[in-house]
Amino acid sequence: MNTPTNVRPTVLHQWNVSLQRQVGDWMVSASYLGNHSSHLWIGTELNPAVYTPGATTSTTNARRVLNSLNPSQGAFYGTIGQLADTGRANYNAMLLTLQRRLKNNLSVLSNYTLSKCMADPATTELTGPTITDPNNPGLDYSYCASDRRHVVNVSLVYTAPSFSGKVTNAVFSGWQVAPIVRYQSGNRSSVTTGVDNARTGMGGQRAVQVMDNPYGSGGESAYLNVAAFAAPAIGTYSTLAPFSIVNPGSLQNDLAITRNFQMTGRKLQFRWEIFNVTNHLNLGAPVTALNNSNFGKILTAGSPRIMQFALKFTF
Repeated sequence: MNTPTNVRPTVLHQWNVSLQRQVGDWMVSASYLGNHSSHLWIGTELNPAVYTPGATTSTTNARRVLNSLNPSQGAFYGTIGQLADTGRANYNAMLLTLQRRLKNNLSVLSNYTLSKCMADPATTELTGPTITDPNNPGLDYSYCASDRRHVVNVSLVYTAPSFSGKVTNAVFSGWQVAPIVRYQSGNRSSVTTGVDNARTGMGGQRAVQVMDNPYGSGGESAYLNVAAFAAPAIGTYSTLAPFSIVNPGSLQNDLAITRNFQMTGRKLQFRWEIFNVTNHLNLGAPVTALNNSNFGKILTAGSPRIMQFALKFTF
């Protein structure tokens, strides 16, 4: 990666405003969170191939800019990544929180986030060019790959009280149950052609969306509709922005059950943790390379139900 001598450092501005209100045993708050980043590092190509009628991928190096300017010397140069500090990113979010401090052996913490993240494709000195069309870098400014519009978190902790009966107290007191539920809408993927349609030697070229609704049945066998996309004409780029596809959301429900046994100067703790209690199927991202025979299908998924047990002896 070619690095200029005067690269400016990345600048981050953050701001927020929050309102809080006590309602009985509950704390209610509403917040706005925002930030803007400038001078992010992006990577562009200094020596792309220039399309000419009849061009093929086998003639890419012969059609590169430096080779056209000076065939005797330019032939020794292939791709040249150029680092630039012109990238930017924006994040805006509303955060709603509902909290109940421990009372009557129960505490609750829940929140909901509605957010939007937009950015240029970032790079490092090792990543190489990330801008698809060197002549139109603004086309790659789009949603962040990690953009998740909705996120909900709910966590509770319940501690069993003491009981008057000796046997009842020995069996049922000291237990603690702590469920955690997290739902988040899907992150994002880009639909790519998988080939060099533009004949410029650049990777990550995107498909053309020809239907308003790009989604199929929504199941793992047809999450995307293959008929909704087509390859751009040879020698051209698609105007479809990156990360235009919202992947499936996920629901994670975990549970921890603990019991403390008090001894003279010692303590024994039993812990039972269950991840994905309901064994909910969380689908992964679909295949988004148009030249892949599995295009639109989802071939991965999150972890199934997993349990683990632990004993801790403190002395």
